[in-house]
Amino acid sequence: MVGALGVYWLALIHQLGAQWSVYDQYSYGWAVPFLCLYLFWQRSQASESRSPQLEAGRFQVPASVLYLLLVLCVVLYVPTRLLHEANPIWRLTSLLWAVEVIVITLCALCLATSRGQNTQRFSNFIFPTCFFLVAVPWPSGVETFLVQFLTRWNVSATIEVLNWLNIPALQHGNVIELSSGSVGVNEVCSGIRSFQATLMIALFFGELFRLQPWRRVFCVGAGFFLSFIFNLCRTTLLSVVAARSGTRMVASWHDPASITILVACFLSLWILAGRLKSKAKAGAVLAPDGGPPAPLPEATNIAAFPPVKWIAVALVGWFMLVEAGTESWYRRHENSQSAHDQWAVRLDSANPTSTRQAIPENILAQFRSDESLHARWQDEAGNAWQLYYFRWLPAHSLKSRVATQLAKTHGPEKCLPAIGMVLKSDLGAFSLDLGGFKLVLQQFLFVAGDRPIHVFYGIYEDSTGSLTLANRRQGSASRVAAALAGSRNLGQRFLEVAVAGIEDPVKAQAALRQELQKWIVPQSSAPGSP
Repeated sequence: MVGALGVYWLALIHQLGAQWSVYDQYSYGWAVPFLCLYLFWQRSQASESRSPQLEAGRFQVPASVLYLLLVLCVVLYVPTRLLHEANPIWRLTSLLWAVEVIVITLCALCLATSRGQNTQRFSNFIFPTCFFLVAVPWPSGVETFLVQFLTRWNVSATIEVLNWLNIPALQHGNVIELSSGSVGVNEVCSGIRSFQATLMIALFFGELFRLQPWRRVFCVGAGFFLSFIFNLCRTTLLSVVAARSGTRMVASWHDPASITILVACFLSLWILAGRLKSKAKAGAVLAPDGGPPAPLPEATNIAAFPPVKWIAVALVGWFMLVEAGTESWYRRHENSQSAHDQWAVRLDSANPTSTRQAIPENILAQFRSDESLHARWQDEAGNAWQLYYFRWLPAHSLKSRVATQLAKTHGPEKCLPAIGMVLKSDLGAFSLDLGGFKLVLQQFLFVAGDRPIHVFYGIYEDSTGSLTLANRRQGSASRVAAALAGSRNLGQRFLEVAVAGIEDPVKAQAALRQELQKWIVPQSSAPGSP
């Protein structure tokens, strides 16, 4: 049975591991499986030393209920696996997959250890197994709310501390403006990483020290408070470094400061949980009313149910069938996709006045593209232009698919307001004729201070070409549609162009057409294009 369950867990960890590697705030997820194993071993040791009289007083789950839950989760595993393959960063399928594997594990272990009688304490398995949920990425709505809340409070509090230290500072969105430059507070620096890691640590210590429920709640609350305070110290430190030594020095201080606050949170919670440790003996559990153990419910007759060893065989067989079916579904659609005319951005000097810019490391780490370009220039009228271009080849690894899908979540309407720009209007999509080659783009109008900025944006999959914007998987319906279409390993292009100094949207489109004719060429004629 352990081997059969291990197959499901390895597949789940493999899928979530790609997200743990891409999302910095979930990098602690790699430690969670080992912590779960340790807590499970600890519970097993305590269970063996517990007296039969106390075991008899525990709640008994009928075997029929366990089999029903087992079959239900095994059936639901099929659509979850199919949907997740096309949407490897969809938080809903990640959560459903984890819950299904957890329920399958609990049911199978209870049946296996009790030989169908369920005499083993059901609660022995619940927390160590469910503890894995702390490593599952949170729902996007919850995480976005927390990121915005923490960022706002972190930046505001940092501004107050800096002013108290006689360091002039102003807030512009998520950016702290100093006399020496600006310090941006991105999603990771908002404190969400320490917030989530602290939750994991607090829950682990609560179980490790067998704290009473109210003490565990107190430990979690204290962890949240400590994570905010330490993150405020980190942001303040980086701002002070930027103010006194220049913004270039922030990068060298960022990682050491981040590691320091995580270690500080860990040690603080360890000390706190140790002091809160209950003096009650582990395993000395009475009935809910404090009296003698309750009578053992009548065991379910399991003669009609299959032996446990056949359940393990069935689980492994079902897993192999689902994996083979999922792979066959997507391979069939990928092989049937027709080729479309492609395009590329010239990597040489397309404009004599253009300068190629270095892309920040945090953007490169998020996008993980095969090809990238960032350029700035001025046109003949003096308008300032900026261009971002990223190219992903068809993905052949899970980590590459995660990076490709993650790029779809980025767009001007989400990213630019975070640096203080105000979105005035979404002007919709339009087709741009580049002389025999057409490109569809979305147009946004932003305002930075009192200056209008037109931003043109498009992301395209190789299978549909430049006339169709990619399915960005921004809703449940679009994600289901991607799975039904077998969209998985598609190559992808990302283009974003911004111009400042033009007020009229139509004139901005005309100027864009003139400029892009210098940069974009059909792929067949683009030197060195993949």
